[in-house]
Amino acid sequence: MAYVFKVTAKRDIGGAKGIAKGLTVQLVEPSSSKPILNHILEAYKVQLGIELPKSCGVTDGAFSWERIK
Repeated sequence: MAYVFKVTAKRDIGGAKGIAKGLTVQLVEPSSSKPILNHILEAYKVQLGIELPKSCGVTDGAFSWERIK
């Protein structure tokens, strides 16, 4: 079964061209546990066109998530 999550940035990430605090995306995960960081970053890239450099050092703690379905 697939699960839908709403993921929101808790803080500004990656500077001026990065992810702003409060910016939200939705993603589908095969598991009901928290979304994987790579999947979160891919969702921001695909849905909003925001790609963070690998050197920004972001962790999954920078995001809050809520399971929708």
